[in-house]
Amino acid sequence: MNHELLIIIILSIAVIFLVARLTGISMSIKDISYFLKELSAGNFNARLFSIGNPDLAGVVSDIASIMEKTRSSLDFAEAEMRRMEAILRGMSDGVLIADGRGTIILVNQAFRDLISEAKDIEGKQIVEVLRNAQFVDGFRKAMDSGDIVSEEITVSRPRGDMYLIATAVPVYSRDIINGAVLTLHDITRLRQLEEMRKDFVANVSHEIKTPITAIKGFAETLLDGALEDKENAARFLGMIKGHSERLNSLVDDLLTLSRIELGDISIKKAPVSLEQVVDTVFMTLKEKADKKRLYLKKSIAAGIQEIHADKDRLIQIILNLVDNSIKFTEIGGVTVGMDYSGGVLALYVQDTGVGIPGSHLHRLGERFYRVDRTRSRELGGTGLGLAIVKHLVNAHEWGMRIESEPGRGTKVNIIIERYL
Repeated sequence: MNHELLIIIILSIAVIFLVARLTGISMSIKDISYFLKELSAGNFNARLFSIGNPDLAGVVSDIASIMEKTRSSLDFAEAEMRRMEAILRGMSDGVLIADGRGTIILVNQAFRDLISEAKDIEGKQIVEVLRNAQFVDGFRKAMDSGDIVSEEITVSRPRGDMYLIATAVPVYSRDIINGAVLTLHDITRLRQLEEMRKDFVANVSHEIKTPITAIKGFAETLLDGALEDKENAARFLGMIKGHSERLNSLVDDLLTLSRIELGDISIKKAPVSLEQVVDTVFMTLKEKADKKRLYLKKSIAAGIQEIHADKDRLIQIILNLVDNSIKFTEIGGVTVGMDYSGGVLALYVQDTGVGIPGSHLHRLGERFYRVDRTRSRELGGTGLGLAIVKHLVNAHEWGMRIESEPGRGTKVNIIIERYL
């Protein structure tokens, strides 16, 4: 039973006792017990006496009516509270409600997920729970000024900073501020995308400007008289050709990546012979591998003849990975394989190259990200190959995992299927 209703029942019995005493009517414990049970069960038509004084009967009737209305109001309030809790549970923004003394009344799951210390905090003071002073300051400002207070807050975490828009809204009751609602909107992903956009613009500008500047410089040198020196002229023309090819590759990769991200490239899956795809890739890159005296090897497990994929995009994935491996491998070679292990069917490209430090692995696949920028440019890399691979893998609804260790090579695993 609601505490409010229980108080009303107790007060009602006290009133009945008082009226009965004044009117000289006697009441038995049995009558009172019966009346209380009926009221608590929701029977507000119950009567205290089978035969009673009309005045006292009227008082009892009025009390029952008041209790019925109170019960209805409490039921309505409880239903509204449940409705509000359901809404709060479904919200992606964190919500905390506190009273005028700063005592936390209600907090939703999203708030707990955003703020790690927000566990079992109902009934506690905000200052005890929220360690970031900006949260508390915003709440106090809203309470003191009566205005909505909103600001961006940075929360430091081991896995990276989190950016939140914290908004404190004062709650009024009869023109008096008696609490506030604090909402947290996570804009971390938005900030990350903004940083990626800035990096992208800066990288594109640099990547395009570098070959253009080189081409312009070599052309001016030739025009200034170097053209007459056949040996130097041929060298400068070769450099111009190399930079123009790099610029062309960069533009091609940018256009490909843009088309993939915009969804202009559709994935049409069909049974594909992995042997044929790998042979096509090896044929394309054989000359490049031979120049460095590197082997190209297939290692496809017995029984795996075909996979369900878009053939052209699969060739593009493997071509990018093998080409990348050749660039960063000086001794040994590259193996393309497919195996089934631990319930996972995976395509892999493994090399015996320089390897990658573990601290860089989580960033591989970002546009223009290079472990060694200078060496990558010298080798003709655009920094977009793995980004293209990552997007094409995602478009196939596959997964990608990279294993590497400096001096021991790199293995890129494409997770085709997972079996239970």
